Amino acid sequence: MNALCTDYMERFLAGLSDCAHIAAAITQEREIPFCITISQRLTMDSSPLIVGVAASFDAFCAVASGYSGIALSGMDDLVVDAVSEWFNVINGHFSSRMREHGTAVSIIDPPHHYHGTAVPSSPLFDITAACSAGILRIMGAQDEFLPVRKGTVR
Repeated sequence: MNALCTDYMERFLAGLSDCAHIAAAITQEREIPFCITISQRLTMDSSPLIVGVAASFDAFCAVASGYSGIALSGMDDLVVDAVSEWFNVINGHFSSRMREHGTAVSIIDPPHHYHGTAVPSSPLFDITAACSAGILRIMGAQDEFLPVRKGTVR
């Protein structure tokens, strides 16, 4: 793992535990059907950094419920909003941590989502984490990897 991947994974796993109350560990498991992918555009030292998380249905609902403090299920707007907010918090913590170490990281756009799996063609990192509720795939790239929805401007 490169330094960027290590730093991001530390913040991601800490945010999963602290904010969503879910313990997870890095795994080699890959062939899981992911029902949704969320990404967020950051910059790191003025270069684009797109970070994303894809989740199985059960893992996605567990993160939404753990973060919001209420039982949530399904793929409605409330569930997607809860996970998007949680992801934004993780990226804020990552940005602060990197700034402490002299690397300028800024959040450029709010998280957006895609129902299905989206994977970067040239990932900077691509790690899978397992928790009791399912699998999360954490990815980083320099180019956006979520498909553009009709009517969406990026």
